Amino acid sequence: VPSRPASPAGPPPAPPRPAPPASPPGPPPRRLPGLEEILGTKGLVWIGALALAFAGIFLVKVSFDRGWLSPAVRILLGVLFGAALLVAGELLRKRYALISQGCSAAGIADLFACFLAAANLYKLIPPLAGFGLMALTTAVAVVLSLRQGPFIAVLGLIGGFFTPYWIQTGEPRPGPLFTYLLMLQVGLLAVTRARRWWPLAGLTLLAGMAWVGLWLALPFKPDHAVYVGLFLLASVAAFLASGFFGEAASAWGDARIPVGLGWGAMGSGLVMMAALTGVSGYGTMEWAFLGLLGAGCLAMGRLDPNFEGTAWLAAGGTAFLLLAWSVRMAGPDPWEFLGTAAALGGLYAAGGYACLWGAKRPGHWAALSAASGVVYLLVAYHGAERFLKDAHWGGPTLGLAVVYLLAALPVASRRGSLPDGDAALAALAVAVTSFVSLAVPMELEREWLAVAWAFEVTALCWLASRLKVPALGKLAWVLGGLVAARLLFNPYVFTYPIGTEPLVNWLLYGYGLPALAFALAARLCREERPGLSEALQWGALAFGGALVALEVRQYFHPGDLARGDVMLAEWGAYSGVWLAYALGLQLAARRWPLRSLDWGGRLAAVAGLGAAAFGSCLAANPLWTHHPVGESPVFNALLFVYGLPAVLALAVAGFRLQVGDTLFARFAGLSGLVLLFVLLTLEIRQAFHGTWLDRGATTSPENYAYSAGWILFATVLLVVGIARAYPVFRYASLAVMLLAVGKVFVYDMANLRDLYRALSFLGLGASLILLAFLYQRFVFRREPR
Repeated sequence: VPSRPASPAGPPPAPPRPAPPASPPGPPPRRLPGLEEILGTKGLVWIGALALAFAGIFLVKVSFDRGWLSPAVRILLGVLFGAALLVAGELLRKRYALISQGCSAAGIADLFACFLAAANLYKLIPPLAGFGLMALTTAVAVVLSLRQGPFIAVLGLIGGFFTPYWIQTGEPRPGPLFTYLLMLQVGLLAVTRARRWWPLAGLTLLAGMAWVGLWLALPFKPDHAVYVGLFLLASVAAFLASGFFGEAASAWGDARIPVGLGWGAMGSGLVMMAALTGVSGYGTMEWAFLGLLGAGCLAMGRLDPNFEGTAWLAAGGTAFLLLAWSVRMAGPDPWEFLGTAAALGGLYAAGGYACLWGAKRPGHWAALSAASGVVYLLVAYHGAERFLKDAHWGGPTLGLAVVYLLAALPVASRRGSLPDGDAALAALAVAVTSFVSLAVPMELEREWLAVAWAFEVTALCWLASRLKVPALGKLAWVLGGLVAARLLFNPYVFTYPIGTEPLVNWLLYGYGLPALAFALAARLCREERPGLSEALQWGALAFGGALVALEVRQYFHPGDLARGDVMLAEWGAYSGVWLAYALGLQLAARRWPLRSLDWGGRLAAVAGLGAAAFGSCLAANPLWTHHPVGESPVFNALLFVYGLPAVLALAVAGFRLQVGDTLFARFAGLSGLVLLFVLLTLEIRQAFHGTWLDRGATTSPENYAYSAGWILFATVLLVVGIARAYPVFRYASLAVMLLAVGKVFVYDMANLRDLYRALSFLGLGASLILLAFLYQRFVFRREPR
């Protein structure tokens, strides 16, 4: 048997993989120092330094108490002791850093105490010399802090800023004081820049501004303003030059630190400069200082985007200060005010426009320019109109519109190349339309301002649709809200010179034109901005409702809307016009199926019915208020006050029923029937009492008339409800009939006599049988068994 051939050999086994090389050992984990190490290495050093400082102070005190040495020798020994401590601290710096800091700190504290005692306690040296020696000690502390640590710098800061307080020369001298404070700040900021000790910079800023506030509150005189203003300008410049912006700020590690310090310097400088301007009486030099600081904010914002907001802060704060000046301005000198407002407004308007070119966000700067132009114009107008009664502001305002239009042309031509060209063009376009809109009320009266703003909203919507700039739509939201607030929540409307005409007066223009402007604006932005369009629709409807209400007020109180009580006829007019307005909106909703028209009609109807319920039926009801209703039995004021709103309410109910809104239709219909019931009752009262319903006793014929009238009214309601298939009428019929039943059995039985009582029961019984027959025959019809 031949042998089976051997199978071919498989692949050789793979050699074993070499083990990966061991990774080099990492740095050992950082060991946190224990309590013993902290106390032994740091705590004992600082306690010892404090003990040395107190030792020097107590030696001086003991020698003084026991008379061992003369004051001069005591001070000399104290100075030598402090100098020895400084020398010891410097010798120990390389090998024992913490001990070195402790010795130097104790020496600085000892020198401050010695020089203070020499000048104030013993009078060995003049105050000015003591001031100089303490300033020199501060300088030594600042220099030593660069070599030994921040604690000595903080000690020098405290001693340096307190030196002027400790060493007082008698007469306030702002020049030397603020020069010294500026040099101290520069020295401490140099240490901050070299060592990146940002808390030291914060303390330096706080101390410097505290000295300015203290000086303005206590010894300030108008001739001190130049020193305070120059100090503030130089102080802010020193902080900004210390590397709190630009590329130098990157060395701080955390970018928020330099930004926060820079904002703190410019913000506190603006606040203190504004305080200086106000305290000094709004002088020209102080305004110039504030303008220079504002120009610095513009430059800083342009150089570093982190500080763009400081330009807005400067522009807004300056405008507010100008407004405060205009309020306090008592003398007839508006030209200085106008010149100052024009100069400062031009600074921020022109500066913002200049900064937009080449900026990362040109829209931001264009918005600053536009807002500054408009706001400063309004501030100037507000401040000078009291003194320049015959001035014409329309021409200069239109001139500003032309200026901004010319400024917008280069932006429009470079719109595609600018990184934020749409927003920049939008801001300038808003400025143009704002000036055009403001020219009208400035030439007329302040009550036309809202009208102009309303057409400004229309212009913004049109520009937004034509220029395709979304920012214009956002501005339309803001301006539309201002128009609504001024027309709907402005109590001064009642003091406007409206005139005495009942219909053709300022109200027709002041509210009618904004309503038309909002309606047109809503149509312009309906496709692209449906939310804004609906808000404008609601604004137009609100203006229309306010217009009809104020026209009613004008009719009853011509030219004096703020005075006079609301009488019965006026309540009836409010109910009627609002219900008529609601009916008109419901009819308009058929032509334009808009949610605002639909819900606006409902709200107007609720307002009309509310006026009828709480005004006509409760507050001014002639049954318990002394309101005349007229002599005629039927055609009198009651027919207008209650009958017209009732008919309109029923008309609104019928319309709501046609569109399928059964719930609101029942509410409006029931309200109308209640008004008809009140009308019937009051008409019966008027037939027996004439003009004044709150006078006279109720007789038996009058009581019977109420019962008969209510029963007849219930019968008519049931017939109409059955004929028109209106359940609300049937329910109302039952309610009125039950009220009549209660009256007949409870009141008529006890108070009516003879024939009237019999007729009352006879009419009630017949009516009940008739109503029962109608229900069985037409409402709940059953087949015979």
